[in-house]
Parts: sequence; C-alpha cells; structure tokens
Amino acid sequence: MKIVITDHRFPDVAQERRAVEAARGTLLDAQTTDEQELCKVCSDADGVLTARAPITRRVIESLQRCRIIVRYGIGVDTVDIAAATERGIQVANVPDYCVDEVSDHALTLLLMLSRQMIPSISLARQDRWVMTDMPALHRLRGQTCGLVGCGKIGSLLASKVKPLGMRVIIHDPYLSESRCTEMGAELVSFDTLLAQSDFISLHAPLNNETQHLFGEAAFAKMKKTAFLLNTSRGGLIDEAALIAALDSGKISGAGLDVLESETAVTPVRTALVNHPKMIVTAHTAWLSVEARVALQAKAIEQALACLRGEIPYGLINRELAKQEPHP
Repeated sequence: MKIVITDHRFPDVAQERRAVEAARGTLLDAQTTDEQELCKVCSDADGVLTARAPITRRVIESLQRCRIIVRYGIGVDTVDIAAATERGIQVANVPDYCVDEVSDHALTLLLMLSRQMIPSISLARQDRWVMTDMPALHRLRGQTCGLVGCGKIGSLLASKVKPLGMRVIIHDPYLSESRCTEMGAELVSFDTLLAQSDFISLHAPLNNETQHLFGEAAFAKMKKTAFLLNTSRGGLIDEAALIAALDSGKISGAGLDVLESETAVTPVRTALVNHPKMIVTAHTAWLSVEARVALQAKAIEQALACLRGEIPYGLINRELAKQEPHP
C-alpha cells in the first residue's frame, strides 16, 4: 500500500507516517502542486492526500490504482470530482475539524469591522486621539447578519451573533424552513439578504453556481453601510469588483481570510491586502493546534478506512459507497 501526500502546510506529517506504517504501507510526502509532477508521483498511489494541489482530470487519469483522494480541509473545489467518480475513485473531505475556529474567526472579523478597529489602531499609532477622524460607528445590537450558506460553521456563527442582539437571516437553498426556525433565523431570497444585511458572512462551497457570486451586481444591491466577510472560498467573490465597490463607496468594508490568489502575488491581491477598508488574514481561520491535529488524523484515517473496504465518513461522491471496492 502506498499513500502520497501531494502538499501541505504542516510542521510535519509524522502522525500520518505512523498510521500508514502501522498498516504496513509507505508514505510519500511529495510537496508539489505541479500537474506534471503530480501525475508522476501519484501514478502508483493507492490513496492521495492533498491540500492546495489541483487534482485535475489529467492527474486523475494518470492514477493507476488509486481508490481514494482525501482533501485536507472542507472545500473540495481543487479536485475534479466528476473525473474521480468516472474512475471509481472516492473523494472525501474533513468536514468537522475546525468549525469552532472558523466561526470564531468570522465573528472576530465582524466585531473588528463593526468597531472600526483598523482605523482606530492606525490613529493611536499616529498619536492622533481625535474622534472626528474615525469612520461612523453604529451599535451592533439590532443590526442584521446575513449568512450565505449555513452548514456547520454558519450555524455556529448564527448562535454566536444572536446573543449580541443581532437578527440573523439566511440564504441557503439546501436549508429547511424548520431548521432555520430552530436556529431563530429567517430564510430569505438572495436579493432580500443583500438588501437587508448589515454584515454578510459567506459559508457556501465554491462551484459553478457560486463562482463570483459576489460581483458588481451583488454589490449594487447591498447597503452602502454593509460589510462583507469571507472565511469560505476566495472564488465566491469577484475581487476586482470588490475593490471597485470599496473605492466607490457601494459598501463600507470587508474582512477576508481567503483570496482567489493566495499562491502568487498579483496586483489585485496586493490592492486587497493594503486597502484601508479591508481586513485580510492569511487563510488562518481554521488554525489551532487542536484543529491541525484533528485534520491530519481524520484525513489519513479516512484514506486507510477506504483501503480497508470501509466507507469514509467525509465521502463526497456518495454514489460510490454502493459499489464494490476495487480488487
């Protein structure tokens, strides 16, 4: 048995290596995101663990005996799931390792934007103790938090903002009215959410339907006093349109932990990171010692479970669960 880790940002993969060696297998820590190199190093893998590497159709077609691809994380937009399914390769994620951390991070961004912490810190550092130089501040109680997508993380964020006196509205085509009512929230259309929210927090997956969901048209429908938060996937936002909306005053600010361009410096990324109305963090919303340990342990365990003929709990292409395991 051979398992390949394409890439990661961990200090080490010692626990994965111990688990694989205990199962009498070998582990290759490849640390590559290059498509051609991926085809080479993964060709004889029984299982693949991946973080940012694009597992494209070409890579999948190069896999000679792979039975499972596990992504280190919740989103699986880096994996061509259709191609994997055609080949009978299971794709799994780790859906529950950082729900506390990400919802806390989203709440932190919301509170920092609400209290205009960045301008206030800047004034203090300039030794300018002048209230008139601060942007307008409004009491948080009574404001509306809109959630676009409401799975585990969105649900937790809702439970954290309601005690602050915020109204919660949700747009999620997969959320039932009863679950929404149970959360003390209101299910609304996308346009209603845009029009009524003071803060919009994104918790949707990235796919063909949600790519650049927030672009020029969406920003035009938001309140000029509204703030946008994204701890989900960078591709949900048209970043050039966001910069234009901030510059023109169509919205008041944004807090992002994820960007479309995280692996290469681009003019748009530079503009976002340095924008005076922005808070950008370095894709660390998921991060804690506990979350990292859980992520690594749950990812490798799912790969090994599949190779034992069991169904991984984070299986995405669940239609493959009904198939007989590969010989």
